[in-house]
Amino acid sequence: MASDSNMDREMILADFQACTGIDNIAEAITLLELNNWDLVAAINGVIPQENGILPSHFSSEASQTGPYGPHSQSEATAPVPSAPPSSESASASSSSSPPSSSIPAFCPVQPSRHILERQSRMLSFRVEYRQRSTEVVLEDASTVGDIKSILETELQVPVSKMQLKGWKSGDVSDSTILRSLHLPKNNSLYVLTPDIAPSASTSQSSSAQQGLSNQNYLLVISHREAQRDYSLNFPASKTIQEVKRNISDLTNIPVRHQQWDGWPASASDDSRKLLAIYLHNDESVLGNVFCSQMMCADSIVSYLSQNFITWAWDVTKEANKARLLTMCTRHFGSVVAQTIRTYKTDQFPLLLIVMGKRTSNEVLNVIQGNTTVDELMRRLMGAMEIFTAQQQEDIKDEDEREAREMVKREQDEAYRLSLEADRKKREAQEREEAEQVHQERIRKEQEEEREAIRLSLEQALPPEPKEEGGEPVSKLRIRTPSGEFLERRFLGSCKLQVLFDFIASKGYPSDEFKLLTTFPRRNITQIDPAWSLVEAKLFPQETLFLEAKE
Repeated sequence: MASDSNMDREMILADFQACTGIDNIAEAITLLELNNWDLVAAINGVIPQENGILPSHFSSEASQTGPYGPHSQSEATAPVPSAPPSSESASASSSSSPPSSSIPAFCPVQPSRHILERQSRMLSFRVEYRQRSTEVVLEDASTVGDIKSILETELQVPVSKMQLKGWKSGDVSDSTILRSLHLPKNNSLYVLTPDIAPSASTSQSSSAQQGLSNQNYLLVISHREAQRDYSLNFPASKTIQEVKRNISDLTNIPVRHQQWDGWPASASDDSRKLLAIYLHNDESVLGNVFCSQMMCADSIVSYLSQNFITWAWDVTKEANKARLLTMCTRHFGSVVAQTIRTYKTDQFPLLLIVMGKRTSNEVLNVIQGNTTVDELMRRLMGAMEIFTAQQQEDIKDEDEREAREMVKREQDEAYRLSLEADRKKREAQEREEAEQVHQERIRKEQEEEREAIRLSLEQALPPEPKEEGGEPVSKLRIRTPSGEFLERRFLGSCKLQVLFDFIASKGYPSDEFKLLTTFPRRNITQIDPAWSLVEAKLFPQETLFLEAKE
């Protein structure tokens, strides 16, 4: 019985791993134990319910068709990884007994997000910075900020002064997850630090590499519209077009909209020209004829000079040809190299017309040596027409991209202004509410203070005398602003201050109300409060009224 139980658990474990994709055996066992080794409950606990819940029991028919129709590759919602069968499961599958309810033949569910996150990709980044090349490898679940943190250690450049460029989708924020950019496995980026002046060591020349010096040049570039200067360090191998592209990343000004002053007179931006590669072979009988009659014709020379970058190479020796193929593969791609490799010696010389198309290079035309001047000119002009059309398409794409970016910037600015307006409105409302609370607190404090004074005055009043007492008594009747009457008896010898205190104890302090007689009209509050009621002629009785002071 114990062996059968262990066998069942091993089969349940294998099925659980196959359906969920969890390779960690310890984690799989823990999840099964939490569900008392109930396979269906454990799977449903891992995979979200909206992707499908396994039924609690599987019949023989259900194991063949599944709850969502026939068990076929086209109808499965997602491929389910299969675990390698153990010896016990292999023997069980070969038996003729019906399938157990713990061995489902079909799991109609997609891998959950929890499972997919375990299958992260490793991305490789080659980052260029001032003659330095740094390799960064990390998971696609990382962020752009994680790359910058690694580069901060490697390059000794603060993250706040680092601009990471070269993303195919344009500039991205540090919080962007790499997986959301859909990057290939190998990527190339570069770092710009316009706020950091280049060190003296980076401007010193070094050994020559492929005919170009690695000496760096410091360019001080003034952006007049933004009134800002950039001090950028570029290697000698950089082209003017590459400099303009870097400036486009910094300023968001497309290359074709940039207007430059200050370049040397000999400097030219040849990156928007076609590349004409002349390949010569001394062993070909057409070499001298092509050079003397075709390449020396004034019309051909003038057209090539105006519209092409020309580059020549002798492939007579196999070593030279091998070097050429290596350079073409590195700089232009394998297509150009394969095109050259297919031609035989007697087909030389060759004139290859290469056009840069977005991120690749394309061979537009291969002109062999057995041609005429008119045919050569016609094919050169045809290549120029294709190139011009491609330029117009690129310009259209760039305009559309710029329009999208402009709309996005306007939307972002409108959103920012909306947030700012909401913030100011919220702050104003908070200030108003705070002021109301403050005023309410002051009002309550004043009322409490007034009530305390009233109670103290009320407690300090002498007792009301009786009418039949031995001393003379004055009976006063006072009408309030609300129309009510206050009546009380006072001793004739009582001071006016006692009368004022009595009125104040009823909520009518003498600093806010004045006490008047009816006829003749007199303002009692202006009389000396030390006078007695008899002296103030408020004896033996009098009717008074209260009036608010202005």
